[in-house]
Amino acid sequence: MRSTIGLARRALLLAALAPGLPAGADPNPLHPDPEVPLRGPARAAGALVWVHAYYTEGAPPGPPPFLVPLTLGDAGWDLWRLDRAPRQDPLLAGVEALVAGTAALRRLGYRQVAVVGESRGAFIAAMALRRPGLADALLLIAPAAHGTRPERRAQALADWRAALAAMAPDALRRAGLVLFAEDPYDPDPPARAAAFTAAMRTHGVPALLLDRPVAPTGHGGARDPEFAARFGGCLDALLTGAGEVACVTDAAPR
Repeated sequence: MRSTIGLARRALLLAALAPGLPAGADPNPLHPDPEVPLRGPARAAGALVWVHAYYTEGAPPGPPPFLVPLTLGDAGWDLWRLDRAPRQDPLLAGVEALVAGTAALRRLGYRQVAVVGESRGAFIAAMALRRPGLADALLLIAPAAHGTRPERRAQALADWRAALAAMAPDALRRAGLVLFAEDPYDPDPPARAAAFTAAMRTHGVPALLLDRPVAPTGHGGARDPEFAARFGGCLDALLTGAGEVACVTDAAPR
């Protein structure tokens, strides 16, 4: 449990991050994660924005384990969240909120802004690429927004391609995509990987593709401790911009 002093400091810091705003105003739809210390733009290495998956009840899903060293370790990144209501999760509203949120973090003075989306959150983040200056880095994990029914696969792939085709030339500095084997939400892994790679090449954005490693598998593979152990370091390097990035992996059988 946090100390009273820690909570008081957090409240003061949050107030300082929104100077001169009318009472009750909240121009930033993002909120700091309650479980992670908030350093503020002057002290933090950057702001990491978590865009969670679709959910039906309870609290919004938290970030996967591989991000813990980035936000709770020596790297010193602030963790901000784009939380949406259960069951009610329109894509376009999520896109507008994400765009407004990353712009607000820029105005606050964060040196870097990185976005990580999983499942529906990743699809929202991909659609937000249409806006210039979205973030320094973007990591899309198992993007999904169309369910698992076979008759929806063609539309899912078309919407994925459309999101990438609409990407603004200066939306990002670096990007990554993680696809998992045996993901029932993925309509066509090779086609989605090719569309991502082509879009990033078109805009000259260095890109990392982690394409269906042998393990872990399944739509929620990023939450497996094995994923953090095998790929956490290279993915964190992508998000922070720490030099050349490569994830060493054996490909799953195609």
